[in-house]
Amino acid sequence: MSSQHRDPAMTVRPPAALKAAAETALGDREMRAFVVACLAALVADPDRFLAQLDEHWPEEKPRGRPRRTPGGP
Repeated sequence: MSSQHRDPAMTVRPPAALKAAAETALGDREMRAFVVACLAALVADPDRFLAQLDEHWPEEKPRGRPRRTPGGP
Protein backbone atom coordinates (compact mmCIF):
# COMPACT_ATOMS: atom_id res chain seq x y z
CA MET A 1 0.00 0.00 0.00
CA SER A 2 1.49 3.33 -0.98
CA SER A 3 1.64 6.34 1.31
CA GLN A 4 -1.34 8.64 1.35
CA HIS A 5 1.03 11.63 1.40
CA ARG A 6 2.38 13.29 -1.70
CA ASP A 7 5.87 13.90 -0.27
CA PRO A 8 8.05 11.40 1.61
CA ALA A 9 8.47 11.78 5.36
CA MET A 10 11.76 12.83 6.88
CA THR A 11 12.51 12.19 10.54
CA VAL A 12 15.17 14.22 12.32
CA ARG A 13 15.75 14.27 16.08
CA PRO A 14 17.88 17.29 16.98
CA PRO A 15 18.92 17.86 20.60
CA ALA A 16 16.03 19.46 22.52
CA ALA A 17 17.99 22.59 23.46
CA LEU A 18 19.08 23.15 19.84
CA LYS A 19 15.53 22.74 18.58
CA ALA A 20 14.18 25.19 21.17
CA ALA A 21 16.86 27.76 20.31
CA ALA A 22 16.11 27.33 16.58
CA GLU A 23 12.38 27.83 17.16
CA THR A 24 13.15 31.02 19.08
CA ALA A 25 15.45 32.23 16.29
CA LEU A 26 12.80 31.49 13.65
CA GLY A 27 10.19 33.57 15.48
CA ASP A 28 6.91 33.37 13.55
CA ARG A 29 8.41 31.23 10.80
CA GLU A 30 7.51 27.54 10.67
CA MET A 31 10.26 24.94 11.23
CA ARG A 32 9.02 22.76 8.36
CA ALA A 33 9.15 25.70 5.95
CA PHE A 34 12.66 26.52 7.18
CA VAL A 35 13.87 22.98 6.45
CA VAL A 36 12.29 23.07 2.98
CA ALA A 37 13.94 26.47 2.33
CA CYS A 38 17.32 25.04 3.39
CA LEU A 39 16.91 22.07 1.05
CA ALA A 40 16.02 24.43 -1.81
CA ALA A 41 19.09 26.59 -1.07
CA LEU A 42 21.26 23.47 -1.00
CA VAL A 43 20.01 22.35 -4.41
CA ALA A 44 20.41 25.85 -5.89
CA ASP A 45 24.08 26.26 -4.85
CA PRO A 46 25.46 23.20 -3.02
CA ASP A 47 29.09 24.31 -2.67
CA ARG A 48 28.26 27.73 -1.24
CA PHE A 49 25.50 26.47 1.03
CA LEU A 50 27.56 23.60 2.46
CA ALA A 51 30.59 25.87 2.97
CA GLN A 52 28.46 28.03 5.27
CA LEU A 53 27.68 24.96 7.39
CA ASP A 54 31.25 23.71 7.85
CA GLU A 55 31.64 24.97 11.42
CA HIS A 56 28.15 23.77 12.40
CA TRP A 57 28.29 20.23 11.02
CA PRO A 58 27.51 17.71 13.79
CA GLU A 59 29.84 14.84 14.59
CA GLU A 60 28.73 11.55 13.09
CA LYS A 61 26.88 9.35 15.56
CA PRO A 62 27.27 5.58 15.43
CA ARG A 63 24.18 3.86 14.08
CA GLY A 64 22.50 0.75 15.39
CA ARG A 65 23.00 -0.98 18.70
CA PRO A 66 26.16 -0.35 20.69
CA ARG A 67 28.70 -3.14 20.54
CA ARG A 68 28.94 -5.47 23.48
CA THR A 69 31.82 -4.78 25.80
CA PRO A 70 34.36 -7.60 26.24
CA GLY A 71 33.32 -9.86 29.09
CA GLY A 72 29.71 -8.67 28.90
CA PRO A 73 26.66 -10.90 28.45
